[in-house]
Amino acid sequence: MASSFRVCILFILSVATPISYAKEYVVGDKSGWSPGVDYHPWAYGKSFRVGDVLHFFYAPKVIDVASVDISSYALCESVKTFYKDNSGRTSITLDNSGSYYFISTNKQGCFTGLKLELHVL
Repeated sequence: MASSFRVCILFILSVATPISYAKEYVVGDKSGWSPGVDYHPWAYGKSFRVGDVLHFFYAPKVIDVASVDISSYALCESVKTFYKDNSGRTSITLDNSGSYYFISTNKQGCFTGLKLELHVL
């Protein structure tokens, strides 16, 4: 009786306790979100999933990060911006599967590498 009670309690706890597999990433690792860094190698090989969090660290008010559509990404223009921040510490939760595009809205910054494309499973 006691062992079936323990099994029942363990089952209830395992069902009632959500397991989070979300990961947190510092974009660019030690380099942060900085001009002149190539973010393609940084993103390559990572499996981004819904719920993961990206942390962008950069010079506040000098550099920004914006979530944009694919054409804005390709042109380094903030034609369609979904989110923009210049606080120096931006955290973005990847809340949907699909492609994400990030740029600096400063064209020179974007053209010198401040752009990131990633795909979320």
